[in-house]
Amino acid sequence: MKKIMFLIVLTLITLNLTILSVSAESYNYSPLGEVIYSAEAVSVTHIVDSSNLKDELNQDVSISFGELVDVFAYDNKIYLVDKSNNQVHILNEEYEYLTSFGTGVLLNPSGIFVTEDYIYVADTGNFRIALFDHTFNLSSEILAPSDPTFKQSPDDENGYDFKPLQLTVNRTGRIYVVADQVFEGILDFNPDGTISRYVGANSITLSLWDAFWLKLTSEEQRAQQGYRLATTFKNLMVDEDGYLYTVSDVTEGEKVIKKLNYKGVDVLSRNGYIPQVGDLVTVPPTVNLPDGPSVFTDIDVNEFGNYMVLDSTRGRIFTYDFEGNLLYIFGELGNLTDSSNNLRDKFIRPTAIKYFNDKILVVDSMNKNLIIFEYTEFGRLVNQATEYYFEGDYDLAKDTWEEVLVLNTNYYLAYKGIAKAELREGNYEKAMEYSKLGFDDDTFSSAYQPYRYEKIAAIFPYILVVVFAVLIYGFIKNAKNAINKAKEEDEIG
Repeated sequence: MKKIMFLIVLTLITLNLTILSVSAESYNYSPLGEVIYSAEAVSVTHIVDSSNLKDELNQDVSISFGELVDVFAYDNKIYLVDKSNNQVHILNEEYEYLTSFGTGVLLNPSGIFVTEDYIYVADTGNFRIALFDHTFNLSSEILAPSDPTFKQSPDDENGYDFKPLQLTVNRTGRIYVVADQVFEGILDFNPDGTISRYVGANSITLSLWDAFWLKLTSEEQRAQQGYRLATTFKNLMVDEDGYLYTVSDVTEGEKVIKKLNYKGVDVLSRNGYIPQVGDLVTVPPTVNLPDGPSVFTDIDVNEFGNYMVLDSTRGRIFTYDFEGNLLYIFGELGNLTDSSNNLRDKFIRPTAIKYFNDKILVVDSMNKNLIIFEYTEFGRLVNQATEYYFEGDYDLAKDTWEEVLVLNTNYYLAYKGIAKAELREGNYEKAMEYSKLGFDDDTFSSAYQPYRYEKIAAIFPYILVVVFAVLIYGFIKNAKNAINKAKEEDEIG
């Protein structure tokens, strides 16, 4: 019976499909990198744009959203950065309009972060970071650092303009900034706005051809060829423990997502079945969707170490757990050829994502809207199981993974999670069984050693009895032989 069940599950698991024959919410990847069916993890529940925007009195609001480029959630309020209108719009938890600020103060803002004390805005067009209090008055500003990389005055002919693009603030008030044309890393500002250092520079990427010719050229020739610069970061977010989660260009390969500690060292766990690079397959040329690798433009992390990244190539959002396992994928592009006919719940140019309580917020700069996703029963159970595991409650994690399998029998991670729980409970045979189903070689090896010891320990007493019996038999036989030999010698003598 077990063999039959295993064959049924394996058949379901190995069902292949092309990436675009199903909706974006309903696929995942197997440990072999194959696209497989998956239950939907989220669904669209609300869409907010200028056509349905209302205030707390349920009155229509005469506000026209422009190019929405960033979103943040704090204290049950939602902050939307409107780049083309030079404003920040604020909604409450019911998605009702509260107020807007920034007119005449901001110029082409591109990023936002909110704390108890300030609203930090990357005021790109004004070459600064603007700090507002919660009455929306400009409290202070952070201008170009005293660094030769940046112009120190409008008339300065050397350096670049200080153009902050994205920012995040840790719990001690340190400000981390991704700025345009900065290749040395992330700018780390002290709470008082003075520059401290650069953090976590990316590597310089060379092709095999470039590396070959560099070996053959002299220093003078290399100088004439110009500098090779590291790739810049695209976005970042800080977690509760102060780790920086970043996304970079695809040239970073399997390290396009990083988790930087205070020294700028990448400590991201990459223990999942597949690398954290988004889509693994190439889009068929017959399908009307962009080809090429996933290009991440935003990232957010929750209190349980789960993080999601936004792929601007095909409008996907990939969610990973703290160990690097891909949990689920959702989001899709709509009508790319005619934006006027695009469905409101499909993306055209998604630009930013944010966790908001038990929901997910996404803004689309071309659709000029805010889309709210909520978890399905499947998505909720997956989240719950990973949270239990993160908190060390392995029994509850196992029970929840079993519920996940009822909704999605080809969810490998559930088998892997159950195997780990069985291992911790000392159920080594079950751990081996589930680790096989989950393609979890590490857990299988960890379970096999004590399982083998248990088997040996179980039969060891019987082995001892046999050994002692053989020894006693041998002793008696030798004794008899000795007695008989002695009698024979006496008779001869």
